[in-house]
Amino acid sequence: MFFIIALCATFAYALQGVLMAKVYRQSDQLSAVAYRGLSLLISMSPLLLLVPHSAYADFLGQLAWLLLAASLAAVANWANAIAFVRLPVGIASALSMAFTALFVALLGQFFLNEQLSLQQWLMGGITLVAVLLLGASQARKAKQVASQAAYTQYKPLTGIVASACYGGLMSYALVLVASMSRSSHPFLVGYAWEVMIGVVAMFIAVGRGLFSSKGGFQSLSMANFKQILMYASPTVIGTASYALAMTLGPLAIAAAILSTMMVFSMLLGWWFLKEKPSMQQWVTMSLVCFSVIGLKLVA
Repeated sequence: MFFIIALCATFAYALQGVLMAKVYRQSDQLSAVAYRGLSLLISMSPLLLLVPHSAYADFLGQLAWLLLAASLAAVANWANAIAFVRLPVGIASALSMAFTALFVALLGQFFLNEQLSLQQWLMGGITLVAVLLLGASQARKAKQVASQAAYTQYKPLTGIVASACYGGLMSYALVLVASMSRSSHPFLVGYAWEVMIGVVAMFIAVGRGLFSSKGGFQSLSMANFKQILMYASPTVIGTASYALAMTLGPLAIAAAILSTMMVFSMLLGWWFLKEKPSMQQWVTMSLVCFSVIGLKLVA
């Protein structure tokens, strides 16, 4: 059950990532991150119907940790949005997820006392290497992609640094969310965390406008907000499933499974953007799938 739920989260996150990439490239990334979180206030609200009333009282004592986790994730999502602008979606997704899985595995041992077996470390490492190879397989198309209108801001070094920042910040946020989910209800934690990310991002954008010439929180038409609401809606399944998965198994294994988001991103890109994977990419995706199956067998 843990394995299936983690895969559901991975697919849902990949879908919303591909859809939101369009928004990030057409608007201010920080404001888009804020509107994404605020839209989840609406789309994720049905999850609260599944939360028992007793969970709310227990959750009040974790508000400080929630604010910290949301603040880290808000900056992380901003960095991820920058990576999606500076790099092709496939490469940015592969790097961000690989960095996240690496940092989560290390932090899980220190903060959650999750000790993985040698076989789990081996299969997790193979998964991450396969994901990175899959991302690297797109690098040869980078110059061609950079010439297209959607990638006029292509800057690989900036994108790689942004992906690393996302991995470092999001991994610590996920450790906090995992800890809160295990002591409270995962749906309540997931809902509050995602919405708070939007609120924190909004305040950061407002603060940026006061101290920087780049502008503050950008206004948005109702039509554009509805678009973000629709594009971000798969997060409902992604966050709910991932928060639940973190209560059922090791966080490091959940993060390794989440790193396979790259596979789903490429397949969805083929469907939505008509970007057909090469034979080398099909082979590498097969390696990723087999390594994830290996994670299941040794877990």
